[in-house]
Amino acid sequence: MRYFQISTIGSLHDPEIALLNGTPEGMSLRAYCMSEGDPAHRFYPKEAKVSLRHDHPGIKLSSLLGNTSSYLIVHADVKEVIAAHAQDIEVEYLPFDLYDHRKRLYSRDYFIINPIGTVDCLDAAASGVKIGPEGSVIHVARFVLDPKKIAHLPALFRPKEEPAVYLVTEALAEALKAKGFTNILLEPVSISADA
Repeated sequence: MRYFQISTIGSLHDPEIALLNGTPEGMSLRAYCMSEGDPAHRFYPKEAKVSLRHDHPGIKLSSLLGNTSSYLIVHADVKEVIAAHAQDIEVEYLPFDLYDHRKRLYSRDYFIINPIGTVDCLDAAASGVKIGPEGSVIHVARFVLDPKKIAHLPALFRPKEEPAVYLVTEALAEALKAKGFTNILLEPVSISADA
């Protein structure tokens, strides 16, 4: 089986594609939850609002909305495909109202996908994981999966060393490709040769 990383920034080659600005209004200090895999529903606003970036004029909506907050933000159609494949894990599907550059309602069809927790799946040496003086991860050079740790990986998961990264199985990647979704960039992830 192969694995892929989903880019949360999407394509930067088309300036017409919308790019989101910041976090949902009202999340304040808890905004990190959705990029780190911590539960966010207790702090999530009932009428969450997210705006397009003022410094990025694009207004064309896509299946995945690129953002600089390391959130996995997708259209409801993509959410349904992910939900069908990720039934065996805890995932928050957080809806929000999307506003344009002039603060006008633009869409209500998007969700922040927040898979809860992380998975021990990387080959630390092959991934170039650097540990800081207090034992925390300070850098991951590349994502290389450990073949001894991939037997029971879920369809969507975050590596424990870098929670702001989203990895998917080949089955989910193929399901996303089959639908012809836009702005979903899937980068193959290596598996270490060490057994």
